[in-house]
Amino acid sequence: MMNDAIDDAMGDEDDEDESDAIVSQVLDELGLNVSDELSNLPSTGGSLSVAGGKKVEPQAALADADADLEERLNNLRRD
Repeated sequence: MMNDAIDDAMGDEDDEDESDAIVSQVLDELGLNVSDELSNLPSTGGSLSVAGGKKVEPQAALADADADLEERLNNLRRD
């Protein structure tokens, strides 16, 4: 009896199936088929590595941004 009361308050189990059907219908109307798109993704093979063993050099723009940020922080500490 307690479980029935909780089920009535929380909703029916059929609601989940119904909501899944509605979501699938909306995705179909939008022309999206998630399972087809996900199955077409390439697999990574379980690990990532840099091709040819090259070291990745930091980009100059990021280095300049870091230097600028460091300078601004140092100026704030002095004030």
